[in-house]
Amino acid sequence: MMHPDTALAWIGNGRGFGVIATRAIPKGTIVFVRDALDIVIPATHPLVNDPLYADTLTSHAYIEPDGSRVLCWDHGRYMNHCCRPNTLSTGFGFEIAIEDIGQGVEITDHYAVLNLEFEMELTCDKPECLRRMGPGTLSNVGEWIDARIQDALYRVRSVDQALVSLIDDRTRSQLERYLDTGEAYPSVLSLQHLRRTA
Repeated sequence: MMHPDTALAWIGNGRGFGVIATRAIPKGTIVFVRDALDIVIPATHPLVNDPLYADTLTSHAYIEPDGSRVLCWDHGRYMNHCCRPNTLSTGFGFEIAIEDIGQGVEITDHYAVLNLEFEMELTCDKPECLRRMGPGTLSNVGEWIDARIQDALYRVRSVDQALVSLIDDRTRSQLERYLDTGEAYPSVLSLQHLRRTA
């Protein structure tokens, strides 16, 4: 579920729809948590290889470490990529704002964490844009992503958290342990789906 202070909006040609902040969202805010309404399609399910669903799953679902596809029920599936995004997916399984996001600003993520199965061209307008991304990109940017996440996590307790009730007890306990001790940080690399090769 996306944070309640977000909405679907037309971003422009080349990017299509995206997600914007309808009110200011401070750094450290949890902006997305997978919830009970999200559709989880196991890796072995026939829909994964059904041509009727291929475009939807390719453009709107992300792949979990176990290979299952997650199709968000809300506008979270429209978040666009940016090579220097304002939110990041964490090893805890939720997404966090890594900087203050102003009202009306597009909310972006880094697609390296989605477990892409193909190369894609990027429409990021940042000077440091990677231009292309595909399988294995997370290994190249994981250290940078982890540093940004860890910096933002220390703000989690100091800002309102509308979505914290959706975090399962195990994850919440793991997060509390990390915030209390600085130990057991789950790297973003733990989100990688390690595909088996024949």
